[in-house]
Amino acid sequence: MAYLNQYTPPATPIPKGCHLDTPADQYDHNYVFPVTKLSSDRLEMRPFIPSEHAQLLFEGLQAYPETLRWISVHVPRTLDDVLELVERMFRRNPESMLYAIFSAPKPDARPDEYVFAGMLALICSSPSHLSIEPGWIIILPPFQRTHVLTHAAGLVIHYAMDLPSQGGLGLRRCQWTTTTLNLASQNAAKRLGFQYEGVLRAMWVLPPGKEGVRPGRKGDKFQDGQQRDNWFASIIADDWENGARDHIDKLMARK
Repeated sequence: MAYLNQYTPPATPIPKGCHLDTPADQYDHNYVFPVTKLSSDRLEMRPFIPSEHAQLLFEGLQAYPETLRWISVHVPRTLDDVLELVERMFRRNPESMLYAIFSAPKPDARPDEYVFAGMLALICSSPSHLSIEPGWIIILPPFQRTHVLTHAAGLVIHYAMDLPSQGGLGLRRCQWTTTTLNLASQNAAKRLGFQYEGVLRAMWVLPPGKEGVRPGRKGDKFQDGQQRDNWFASIIADDWENGARDHIDKLMARK
């Protein structure tokens, strides 16, 4: 007996210049949670809009390709590559929301004077399980070892874990995932108050040329892609209400 199975992968093509000319008020973020700008006294997380931010991201990645070392994509060669990436990985995935990070260049700067400092996405967003993950974190080198990562991560963690009455989503779990090879990311998570949970081996297949922990498996469909082991940590609601929120606030209050 032949069993009927008519599944085909989604094949909607992504056009050249995708949303490059779409005005901000007409760009559909297509996200499962409310879309809002997040801000502190020194930084803004602005919902990523290709017509406003794609060129800035392209220029940043061209200038600092090393920032993609542990991200599972190669350095985009053209602006269209950036537009395709944003559309495919974020806008067409309702569980993902991309932010552009803008930082104050001086203490008394107005928000309209803030400068582009990188990107951060909210991924694995689950309204049914009340969980989320900050991912695709790229801080451009001039802003590394400054307030930028602390404030960017702190803002999205607050948005995730604060109750709706406090302006947040009221989630129960905010997780941090990175490769076991990325010690800097692991240390950043611990500094922010995430609790280490463990490692899931062979969790991801990497594109050919990206660095994993072991080679691909000869004979499988992705044999040229190395295997990535994922390191997991989290802040859960109990942590948040019993010290993690205060810890984040103290980090963000440092000058």
